Amino acid sequence: MPPYNARSPQNRAKTHRAVLIGVDSYTHEPDLPAVAHSLRLMEEALTAEGTGVLDPGELLILPGPAGVGPGTVDPLEALREIRNAREQVDGLLIVYFAGHGLVRADGTDLHLLFSPSRVIADRHHPFVDALSWREQIMAELRLARADWVVVVLDCCFAGNARLDFHPEEQQNFALLMAAEQGVEIPPGDAATGTDFTVGLHRLLTGRTWASKPATFTRLVGEIREAMAPLKAVDDHRWIPGERRHGDDVLLAIPGRKRGRESEGNGPAGTAHETGGRSKHEPTGREGAGGTPAQPGESETGSEAEARSAGATRAESGTHAAGTAQAVDPAPGRRPSSRRHRALCAALALVCFGGAGVLLSLADGPDRGCAPPLELRVLVDPDIRPTVQKAADVYLDRDVGDCRAVGISVYTGNSTDVVDAFQAAPLWQAPPASCPPSGDCLLPQRDLGAQPDVWIPAASITSLRVLAEQSAAAGTAAKLDSLGSVAYTPMVLAVPAEAGRKPDPADRPAPLADLVAGVRDAGADGTEPYQVLRPDPEGGDGALLSTTALYGTDDRRPTDVEAVLTDDRLPPQPTARDLMCGLADGSRNELEDRAAVLIPEQTMALFNLPSASGEADAVGRPACASDVLEHRAARYPTDVPVLDLPFFRVTWSGADRDTAAREQVVRDFYDWLAEDPEARAVFVRDGFRTGASGKPSLPTAASPLTAKANEGAVSLLLPPSNPPTSASEVTETLRDYRQALGPGRVLYLLDDSTSMEDNRVWSGPGRAKDLVARSTASIGPDDTFGVWGLSPGDAANHTEPVPFGRPDPDPRPAREAIGRAPAVNKNARVLDGLRDGLSELRSGQEGPVPLLLVLVTDDEDSADLRGEDVRALVETATEGPPVRVVTVSLRGGGCAPGLLNHRLAEATGGRCLDAADDLATELTAEVAKTGTGDAR
Repeated sequence: MPPYNARSPQNRAKTHRAVLIGVDSYTHEPDLPAVAHSLRLMEEALTAEGTGVLDPGELLILPGPAGVGPGTVDPLEALREIRNAREQVDGLLIVYFAGHGLVRADGTDLHLLFSPSRVIADRHHPFVDALSWREQIMAELRLARADWVVVVLDCCFAGNARLDFHPEEQQNFALLMAAEQGVEIPPGDAATGTDFTVGLHRLLTGRTWASKPATFTRLVGEIREAMAPLKAVDDHRWIPGERRHGDDVLLAIPGRKRGRESEGNGPAGTAHETGGRSKHEPTGREGAGGTPAQPGESETGSEAEARSAGATRAESGTHAAGTAQAVDPAPGRRPSSRRHRALCAALALVCFGGAGVLLSLADGPDRGCAPPLELRVLVDPDIRPTVQKAADVYLDRDVGDCRAVGISVYTGNSTDVVDAFQAAPLWQAPPASCPPSGDCLLPQRDLGAQPDVWIPAASITSLRVLAEQSAAAGTAAKLDSLGSVAYTPMVLAVPAEAGRKPDPADRPAPLADLVAGVRDAGADGTEPYQVLRPDPEGGDGALLSTTALYGTDDRRPTDVEAVLTDDRLPPQPTARDLMCGLADGSRNELEDRAAVLIPEQTMALFNLPSASGEADAVGRPACASDVLEHRAARYPTDVPVLDLPFFRVTWSGADRDTAAREQVVRDFYDWLAEDPEARAVFVRDGFRTGASGKPSLPTAASPLTAKANEGAVSLLLPPSNPPTSASEVTETLRDYRQALGPGRVLYLLDDSTSMEDNRVWSGPGRAKDLVARSTASIGPDDTFGVWGLSPGDAANHTEPVPFGRPDPDPRPAREAIGRAPAVNKNARVLDGLRDGLSELRSGQEGPVPLLLVLVTDDEDSADLRGEDVRALVETATEGPPVRVVTVSLRGGGCAPGLLNHRLAEATGGRCLDAADDLATELTAEVAKTGTGDAR
């Protein structure tokens, strides 16, 4: 199939647009003067006479002529223009962003920074007035109706965007990243621009009549060759990364014979000096800009592809004019400062929209490299950091210019993975539509692409899949176990008592006995330890530990959960997140008073000293603090050792590259299980290695043998027994979801017209949809209702769904939510919250879980008086406990000090905003109170 050509006769009448965004001026971050020049380079590259794929009148540039200052751009304005473009463009859509980029501490959730953006000391919501690549930019572009979407990121940590590249199944979408995952790049030079954009400009504008067209696949190989002579920050190799979902697209067309010729072998930094405007003059705002160029007007897309395929004379000997050349670094370039968060040299998003197969391209055909085979590895959340490190080392073994294999490591809740494999056909062919509530199983949405490899934390998880897998699912996805990769036991990590060397190996016992021991007050009057555990729905280890606790004859799940719950630290998705929460200085009272159920390797890493202390601190998590009390392991005899089994996943109908893929999977497993380099990665992270089923003693390189862990761990593992059956684990999950019994849930829905004006009221992922979808967690024995916060007949609110027992059929309530109109009145947020707290607390008998959910765009609560907010927080914390979960539908709505954050923090609830997966997280929060999805 020929590459998509926006200038072909069949596409020329369509709407094409480029949204070019350049932020060189910041209030809270260093300015980026090179960005202004890069913006001009990209503008020229897209519209250059003879090679450009767009006309000047098809560009919209930010900052526009009405900007309040040099390079000043507001994130909401940028998001609005991207949204407008994706709604209006049906041909080629291009978005270019240059500015700073940041990632979270674990390298996830890339954010784009704008002029007012700032970073705050909030681990859950560190970015204010920034746009999340995952939750906002990618979410918008997935909805584009354009024929093609191509995304190019020219920034530090650009490669991290690959973690959240999830196009729609029938969408043409490509992603080009300036560097690999985790790599920082220099900020460029104000006189020439950023190095990556300079290279792209040269490749796009320097193509002559004798050149091949710049398709995306060819450009990948050319830009990699161009960047190869340069080094990224800290002397990292500079290798642009990419992803593609679809066929191919033209990004530049060879110039006419009378057009500009290649400028030879001079520095790429001067390539832009011929042609283009001398100063920045946005054209998109005015809608015109000179006589529109007609690049490639005598050539259709099919003709271009035919000429490209036939031009074999350029594939031998030296490169033809217009192919990649080395990009000289900008003169006087300084390395960027070493910062934990990413300082972006320039971030460029080039977008077009439309269907295909996920591919990974290493080097373009001009270099003679075949596309690498992409291996998708799905892992348990607790082991992802180590598997990612191992995959990086595995890829670094590649020699030569062409990479043979690419590996994507991703994760999801263990319970979601089991559900997905039990309904594997839905992974291959999602349902054509979901009910308005969104309540349907969509593995591609919830987890990602179909995996080639699955590494759960425990073998029993695969038995859970097989126990309830339909015949069709077993045919669609076949699981073949190749063996274990590494091992680590679950332990009860207890703060080490001052003055006494712990010796945990003396008393291995059933987990319930260990928990009872630390919960008993000491003879000297010391307080009992609080026992904490990660979310059992997140990882295998937490669920197996819960199974051991529930399995005791005289213990009820409700009693167990009462012991394992502490409002000062809500349930965390992983063991590392739990320990990071303890290390948070705002929770000093728990740092040395909480015993935690976590893998041994996690405890060992957090016990390591800081880098300024002993030399054996390598591997210590960044969030660990020196005030976090050391812990000693107590080993349960009824929780199986986590054995990290490696499963090859074979999908029916996926016959492409079958033999090659099988060989790569086998090679990856053999390397993980046997190669000293691979074993060293796991050992350094505190795992035990050895022959399948037989973990060996830790070596000197292991943190288990570090001085900090002397006496805190048992070098020889005590014996442990697996659960009796997979059904027992499944029953535990059901009991966990029902443990607290029927709950009372009241939604407060901001239904003012600003919700509609801000486009957060109706549609997928917006306010009404979020509420309707989350009601899947409401069971027939629960009590729930939905109130609108604009004044109505009930004084301070309307009642789309009156508070009471739900109908056995959930559809009427969800339909009522969907019909709720926006009201041309201000929302009475304070009054609604006070009334809602009163309603939940009235008429209850005994300890009943209570949850109040506020969904708002914050417009009507932005100007609340401080004393009113304080009084409301006091009301929320007095009387029977009510958890408050706030959902802010704008960026920065969960910043410390704001109403949303203060209410959630004071009540042990949670504040969710655009940085979170709102649909998933809200449903999970409601599930902690409701019993509807307990199964």
